[in-house]
Amino acid sequence: MSIWIVTTGNSDVQLKPNYNSNKWQKLYREVRSEFSDHLFEPYRLKNAPANEPYTVPARVMGMVYSPQLDDEIFKDLHFPLLDTFINGLTGKNQPDKIIVILTNQENVFSDEDKTNNKCPYWQDTYTLKPILEKYFEKKFPRLKSNHDIKYLELKPNSKEEGLDNWDKCLILVNNLFYQEMADLEIREYTKIFVSHQAGTPAISSAVQFSSLAKFEKQVQFLVSNEYEPGNPISIPSSNYLKGIKLQEAKELLKRYDYSGVDKILTEVWKQKQELLNVQEQKIKDLLAMAIQWNNANFNDFGKARSKIDKNAEEQTKKRWWTSYEAAYLAVIRLRQGNNLEALFHSFRAVEGLLRDMEASKYDHKGIHDLIETVLSDWKLSEDIRIFKDYTSKQRNNLFHNLLGLQQEEVFQAWNTNSNKEWQKRVRRCLDFITKQEFNSLEEASLMSCVHQELDTAINNYELQT
Repeated sequence: MSIWIVTTGNSDVQLKPNYNSNKWQKLYREVRSEFSDHLFEPYRLKNAPANEPYTVPARVMGMVYSPQLDDEIFKDLHFPLLDTFINGLTGKNQPDKIIVILTNQENVFSDEDKTNNKCPYWQDTYTLKPILEKYFEKKFPRLKSNHDIKYLELKPNSKEEGLDNWDKCLILVNNLFYQEMADLEIREYTKIFVSHQAGTPAISSAVQFSSLAKFEKQVQFLVSNEYEPGNPISIPSSNYLKGIKLQEAKELLKRYDYSGVDKILTEVWKQKQELLNVQEQKIKDLLAMAIQWNNANFNDFGKARSKIDKNAEEQTKKRWWTSYEAAYLAVIRLRQGNNLEALFHSFRAVEGLLRDMEASKYDHKGIHDLIETVLSDWKLSEDIRIFKDYTSKQRNNLFHNLLGLQQEEVFQAWNTNSNKEWQKRVRRCLDFITKQEFNSLEEASLMSCVHQELDTAINNYELQT
């Protein structure tokens, strides 16, 4: 027998890129009076890829769609985190029971609080219940709502019990576990899968503590990485929550999810009474650099790295250094399965370097004219010729593809057939322009050393805890 306990959060239900906006607007108008004069609209970043989904605060999503939910509306919905978890619950791991934890803070926030559209009240998930019922029944047809699938509501009674209060939240979750799970007939051989990433950090931590306290070694944690959707990580429980969190952090580090690692370690360190020691502070500083780099904030990354690394200080004086960082970021994005960003950053690395060569020479020029203006000897490089005549055209075509991007298409856009050839072509384009002779993009990037230092520091930290 297997049981899956899953928390829910503000981004669990999203709108697909091609959702029916007319339908949304019609249903939204019917309940708009309940939104405290707010105008909630589906949102995504202005420069987001065409296949990026839209988000809406969870309570709003449920209030608009749940009352009139049908198959047509359901087709517009996207469940990124839940879909990922379910990929890890196949075969013998398929759950016989599912416990879904919803949030409802209507007793926590006043009417005045709700006039702020950022108020956590709008992020509550209990209005999503009809949507989640339909989702789970489609994914697990043999399981029935309110029998095999239970929906438990975390409903604090006051602001002091809010879901951001770690101690009070732990009490709420403990009560929920002991009151609502008593009739599950859990045996020693029962597998307990716990997905706790959604919701507030306090909820996540409380679910970890409570599940370990109640089920001990039967627990396995299913966690996801935002840069590699579809591939959950299953982490077995141990006697110490800190050990579990460190293991989780190491797995996320392997996938270059520095923000995920930072979130986990910050939770660990919050439990300490004393200040961070030298080793912990080093990890924290390295993570801060890595997060800047991962967000393509190369200048801030370079400044921080230069303070402790003389080689970095020298390299960041070169005008070309950020182009190699962008190229290596493309390599990492490909490893994470984010093929669209891999193509974007690889192209950006070369184009950005060209445009930075001499600003007065390229005023509003396209790639063809830009290369001919900036590089008088461009014909000497086969790689630059391919970038100019082939890659630039492929980039424009692929960026408008709503169906997503396969890894092979990234390679083909550069007229290559493998990861190795693709990296070599990007590097040779940069080397031709900069007159450098790096052996690899990893060697050229300052970030590769930061990652190695971070990996060593976290491994050493684990051995000492």
